[in-house]
Amino acid sequence: GGRSTRIVDAWLAGEIEVVASEATVREAEAVLGGGWLGRMRSHEDVSSLLDALRTRTVWVDAPEPVAGLRMKDAGDVRMVETAVTGGASHIVTTDREFLSHRGYGGVEFVTPGEWWRVMGQAG
Repeated sequence: GGRSTRIVDAWLAGEIEVVASEATVREAEAVLGGGWLGRMRSHEDVSSLLDALRTRTVWVDAPEPVAGLRMKDAGDVRMVETAVTGGASHIVTTDREFLSHRGYGGVEFVTPGEWWRVMGQAG
């Protein structure tokens, strides 16, 4: 029921678009399946969400490499590459290291609360 859940719900309802690539789906599988969501939700719920990432997104086959972006996690760099190549306006995250960059190549990095404010809605 939190801000992140409401963003996912808006995506699944077709109200917003999500950009994804093979690399970002693999990152999501690692984070969601073995992470906090995997402990809070059923295996079927997580599988359904991952399937939606493969089928209900703006798919980027070959993300362009980004130059000069130093991030500790290579998966975060793949996320930025996909977002930039796919024309995303925002990456929504709670990762502090990620957020310390605030953006790259026209893609702004924001928290879920910041995203809702940008979209003009109460989060």
